[in-house]
Amino acid sequence: MVKLNDTKISKLKWDESKRTASGKVPQFQWVGDAEVGGLHLRIYPPKANGRSGKVFWLKYGSSVDRHIYRIGAWGEWTLADARDEARKIRKGFYDRGIDPNRAKQKRIQDANGRLTVEELVEAYFQEKAPVWADSYTSNNRGHAKHLVAICGSQYAEELTKDDVAPIFLRIKQDAPSQAHLFRGFGKGVFDWAVDWKRVPEMPNPFVLERGNSPAKSQYKTERRARKRHLEYKKGEAAQLFDLLADYDSRGRSDSQSYRTIVKLYLLTGWRSTELREARYEHIDHDQRTIRNADPKGGELNAYTTPLTVMAYALLESLGDDHIRFRKGPIFPGQARDEQGNLKSLTTWHRWNKLICKDERMPVCPTEGHITIHDLRRSAITYLQAMSFTVEERTIFKGSKPSGLTEGTYSQADRVDISQRCCEAIETCIRDIENGKETSMFDQKTYTMQWKTPKKSAGSV
Repeated sequence: MVKLNDTKISKLKWDESKRTASGKVPQFQWVGDAEVGGLHLRIYPPKANGRSGKVFWLKYGSSVDRHIYRIGAWGEWTLADARDEARKIRKGFYDRGIDPNRAKQKRIQDANGRLTVEELVEAYFQEKAPVWADSYTSNNRGHAKHLVAICGSQYAEELTKDDVAPIFLRIKQDAPSQAHLFRGFGKGVFDWAVDWKRVPEMPNPFVLERGNSPAKSQYKTERRARKRHLEYKKGEAAQLFDLLADYDSRGRSDSQSYRTIVKLYLLTGWRSTELREARYEHIDHDQRTIRNADPKGGELNAYTTPLTVMAYALLESLGDDHIRFRKGPIFPGQARDEQGNLKSLTTWHRWNKLICKDERMPVCPTEGHITIHDLRRSAITYLQAMSFTVEERTIFKGSKPSGLTEGTYSQADRVDISQRCCEAIETCIRDIENGKETSMFDQKTYTMQWKTPKKSAGSV
């Protein structure tokens, strides 16, 4: 037992060396509190972002019939509050026979077992947040806040389109793109609630329009797909590289090389947040790959990207020590987590504040300057120009190929396909640097050499 305090809790970390008797990684590690019997803190394995959850739990009951009760996460609960809550629960259980788990369940239900909108949304997050990416969870928390602020105390099964429509229309007026995402979030909540019988079978209140009915046209959202990419026929990549060379040569010690950053985005095809929050621990130095451990959609969609000679050399250039010994974020910022470790950059500051506004930045009359995410689209455009198939480009960008059975491409095939894609893009970057950007896809031999070799059909 340990005499805990909030300072000690802030310094507790997940211990990688601890294993179960069979040598497996435990689901959690715990530290007991010497002041309140049964109260303990559970430390969970770190997520892809390096942070470990710390949650207060209470053990109660006889030694032969032991139960546990989740009080709440440290940060949401202080140690003093958790101790007070634990004492109340123990007193209620041992003096009056009140089981805290049953009491908690009763508190969130009325006589008919109905959930409020706020309770339903929170249950949805408890189920989904562990597998969502942190950025996706954060965005959905914002959508939930709009819904709960107006309808939080209302019973979920009584929510109707008429309740949701005014919220949707107000969001649409202020931020049209967010209105579509808000409606998608709400639809997901109620589809999940019906499937898992958290509410009775009911019409989804977030389906606001039916078909192409003119009467419901105010509920339609216009989704304009951005198509901006580096146009090789205009030499935009070379133009961008020249611009970045100027910023990289200014010698600021705290700045990253933006030419390095741009090339890594092109070579991996990752989204802005995915590469910005990548960690050295995700690099397999023997296989020369990097794991996209927390992509859009969460850890279940994680995938591996091969590192070409150029990509690995670029990663090596980001530090002075040997790359195999580096830990933590590849692009560290100034902020630190609760354990004192450096956190990733929160955004590409210089790009968003200076570089994108430079008059030398490639600009499109309709879609404006190049953004970080446009680099992902540029890489896929290069692959298309080199006659890579839709399925191959889909695998490169980490998505699941549409219309293909799981057996069509083995995992090894996917790594090989990604490897060829990455090497093809590396060739493009070298051509750009050698002044061949506008003509690099002109020769048929160049555009055909990366095509997938056809496999001869064997006997059934």
